[in-house]
Amino acid sequence: ARAKKGMFEGDLQNGELEIGQVSANIDDTKPAGEIVKDIWNEFNSELDKIRRS
Repeated sequence: ARAKKGMFEGDLQNGELEIGQVSANIDDTKPAGEIVKDIWNEFNSELDKIRRS
């Protein structure tokens, strides 16, 4: 019930958030716009590879 309040309802006072072990893989922080740009560039790069094959 506490996890639901935190994760799905956004109630951080009475709820909880689970971050998990994957948080150990975070090396840096970036602005959201930079992350979207990186994902878009990676997508286009992979799309080019598919088109060439």
